Amino acid sequence: MRVRWKQKAEIALENPVLLVGFPDVGFVGKQAVDYLVSQVKPVLLYEAYSPHFPPQIIISRDGLIEVLRCQLYGWKNPGEGRSLLIFTGNAQPVSPEGQHVMAMELLSLAEKYGVKEVYSLTGHLVEYRPPEKEPTVYAAATSPDLLNKLKGFFGISVLEKGRIEGLQGLVLAEAKIKGLQAACLMAETPGYSTPSGRPLVDAKASRVLLQILNSLLGLNIDLSGLERQVALTEEFMEKLAELEQKVLEQVLRPGKPPEKEKQYYV
Repeated sequence: MRVRWKQKAEIALENPVLLVGFPDVGFVGKQAVDYLVSQVKPVLLYEAYSPHFPPQIIISRDGLIEVLRCQLYGWKNPGEGRSLLIFTGNAQPVSPEGQHVMAMELLSLAEKYGVKEVYSLTGHLVEYRPPEKEPTVYAAATSPDLLNKLKGFFGISVLEKGRIEGLQGLVLAEAKIKGLQAACLMAETPGYSTPSGRPLVDAKASRVLLQILNSLLGLNIDLSGLERQVALTEEFMEKLAELEQKVLEQVLRPGKPPEKEKQYYV
C-alpha cells in the first residue's frame, strides 16, 4: 500500500537540500526541524498519510483529534545560503514495508524539486553526558567526500559502527541508490525522561545540530529561542539528579546494627 500524498501548495526551489527529522531518542531531530520550521515559516507543500502508521490518533487538550501524518515543507532562502525541503511528522511508519515505501517516494518527490543532497537528523544515545559538556555530533554518510567535508565542521566525529533505524536511516539508503549525497547527523543525548517515564526534549542536542546546519548550509537561523528550552531542561535534570542522590542516601544510609542474638545455652 502506497503513501497518500495530499498536495497543499507549490513552490519553485533552486538546488535545495532535504532535511529529515522525526520523533527519536531525546526528540533531538524532531525538535531541530520543528524549531527550524517555526523560524523560517516555510510553505507546506504536502501532507503524507500511510496505512503503516501506528493504529491510533492523538487527542488535543480541547478534545479534538489529530491524525498521524508527515509534512513536507519548502523554503526559499532569501540570502545566499541553500534553500530547503523539510520532512517531518508526528509519527513514521512502524512496519519495514511502510518505511521503505515512504523513503522511496519521498526521495522521488525530492528529486523533482532538484534535491541532490540529503541530511537526516537524530540523537545518538549515551549513558551519561556531563551537564556542562556540549553534545558530540557523529556523522555517517554515503560517500567519503561528504564525510570528509562534515569532519571539518564543529569537530564532527565519524560513527564507525552501528546502525540507523527508521526513516532517518532509510532516506540515506535510498539516496545512495539514487546517487545522491546524503548523511545522518547524530547528536549525543542521554535520552532524558521524567520519573514517570515521559521522554524529555534534549534541546541542547537539537541546538548543536542547528548550529552545524547554519554554517554548513548558510541558513543564518536565530537560535536564541532555544536557549530558554536548554536552560529549562538543564534545571530540571539538575533537580532530578539532586532528588536521585537524596533517595540513594536514604536507601544506603547505615541503619541501627542488629542486636546480637541472645544465648540460651551454655
